Amino acid sequence: MNKNYFFCLLLGIIINSVILQSCTQTDQIDSNEILSKVQMAYNNHDANAVAQLYAEDAVCIDSGEPEPLHGRKAIQESYASFFRAFPDVTVEFINVFTSGDQFCAEYTTSGTNTGPMASPEGDIQPTGRSVKIKGAFFVKVNAEGLVEEDRTYYDTASFIDQLGLRK
Repeated sequence: MNKNYFFCLLLGIIINSVILQSCTQTDQIDSNEILSKVQMAYNNHDANAVAQLYAEDAVCIDSGEPEPLHGRKAIQESYASFFRAFPDVTVEFINVFTSGDQFCAEYTTSGTNTGPMASPEGDIQPTGRSVKIKGAFFVKVNAEGLVEEDRTYYDTASFIDQLGLRK
């Protein structure tokens, strides 16, 4: 195992552990209702339904995106692109912690890359490989119960390796 891979893996584990430990559990927002809607829309591969859970001016910072996504339309397009690349993808939530208008959730997502995957350099042809990735996201919800800020982190090195894309 090379040092860079080991460092990325270790850093991802440390970041997820520190962030999850900093969340406290309360019942001030109904994160279970929001997550239920997210899971249903995600597992049905409905990018529009996922995007409707976000405020019109939401910001999404995703470790797999080169830049933050600004607005519901950009978020919808990102999910549509991902569902095109992984049409059988599913998500399962493991741990959820809520505090005031924020919550964080640990998740596992898995699917098979059977469609083209968008990248900054252009589409990557399907690898036919399956992936199973753990991650966590941190959400701030507005007064209407819509996501206004989403910070999603997952092990991108493992994702790339499972797809066989490491050069």
